[in-house]
Order: sequence, then structure tokens, then C-alpha cells
Amino acid sequence: VCRPALHPPHPTLCAQSTHRLNIAMAEVPAAEVPQAEKDELFCAYAAMILQDSELEISEDKLNTLIKAAGGSIDAFFPTLFAKMCQGKDIEGMLKFGGGGGGGGSGGAAAGGTAAAGGGG
Repeated sequence: VCRPALHPPHPTLCAQSTHRLNIAMAEVPAAEVPQAEKDELFCAYAAMILQDSELEISEDKLNTLIKAAGGSIDAFFPTLFAKMCQGKDIEGMLKFGGGGGGGGSGGAAAGGTAAAGGGG
């Protein structure tokens, strides 16, 4: 049961449509995304589809998917992307969760510089 008075509305926490937030998917309109970034995204999404379908990530298959999606990219991107994926554990790279971020730096030691090894 959603209790908006107890927590701010959040689309993943509250199933009631009246509490959904209107969040944009990207900061930049698609028309303003540089072509090189679009090319990279087309290849990345096509590679994920191929991996999920348990198919080889090849230049031909990347091109086929990109063209089927209505995309048009520089010819070298699918070649480069297929070579980059060759022999890599793509499935392992796509697994979510459990990764966590890098360790943060520790806070200052209690007692200041003397506790941190400085004279005092």
C-alpha cells in the first residue's frame, strides 16, 4: 500500500498511477546526439540483442539488426565492434547486480594529523 505522506512518490516504489513521476529518459534530444554516439549505441544494442539470442556477434549480423531498426551508421563501426567483442565474455559483462562501485577513500582519522602519522 502506498502512503505518499510517509515517502516521496517514486515510480518504482509506488504502483498507483497518480504517484508516478514524469522523468525524461535523456538529457539531450535524439536529434542533438552526435552521430558517433548514435553509431556506438546502435552497435551496443545490436550486440546485446545478438548475445541474448545466443547468436554470434558479427559485422554482418550487427549491420542486419541496425538496418532492420532503421539505423544508418558509418561502415567501420560494426567491423570494429564485432572485433572488439570477439573472444570476450559478453554475457558476463551484461550481468547486473553484485558489482558495486570502487572503494571510497577513508575519512580523516580521529585525532587529526597525529593519528594519521603526522607529528603533533
